Amino acid sequence: MRSTFLCVFAGLMITVLAHAQGPPSLCKPCLFYGGDYNPTDPNSIAFADENTLVYPNYDIYGAILLPGDHTVSVEGILFQIQFLEQNTILDPDGVTWEIRKGVRDGSGGTVIASGQGPVSKEATGRTGSGFEYTVRVKLDPPVQLSGGGGRGTIYWFNLTPQCTKRYNPACESNQYEVSNTTDQTNNFRGVAQAAGQIFFDNTQTNWENVCQFGFNGSQCGYLSFGLTGTVIQ
Repeated sequence: MRSTFLCVFAGLMITVLAHAQGPPSLCKPCLFYGGDYNPTDPNSIAFADENTLVYPNYDIYGAILLPGDHTVSVEGILFQIQFLEQNTILDPDGVTWEIRKGVRDGSGGTVIASGQGPVSKEATGRTGSGFEYTVRVKLDPPVQLSGGGGRGTIYWFNLTPQCTKRYNPACESNQYEVSNTTDQTNNFRGVAQAAGQIFFDNTQTNWENVCQFGFNGSQCGYLSFGLTGTVIQ
């Protein structure tokens, strides 16, 4: 009886540890992480997020509400990207990124900062429509954001993988998507994510909340993304 109990207890502990590992190792110093993709949840999906020869300029934005009495320094943006092909090639080897505020249906609001750069990649071990990797870009220099008083300010963040070189055969088929998170497992300050504020933009569809594309509240509620940086106040 005692050995059976110990075996069951050990099994439970392994399960707990498997679901309580914390944010991705690339989220360091971790300022915010929305939570993991859950491959077993039927509401877990991924949104097209790429600048490729297949789908040019498909950009997804996740949002956080920064309280009015806080200021942060954002040093990096990370998205949980699903690579739909059997490779993790980016060509050029990097991503574009943006930070915006005032986004709404039909308007991209105001660009606070933008850029492009090389990335760090790390496999999460999860699969959905593709193999998922944490993809992080560093912001150089870091971007300081303020809640601005009152309830605070919502900021939207984008990271878009690219494969645009026509001489590279991989770019003729490579596709990338960013995961959602339905249960926010392993989140860090996940409460900061503004629910139902995932936006999509491309040259044909200008600034639409993805909830308008027929997704339910669980599917379009939260994006699996994060920020590195520090709290200034």
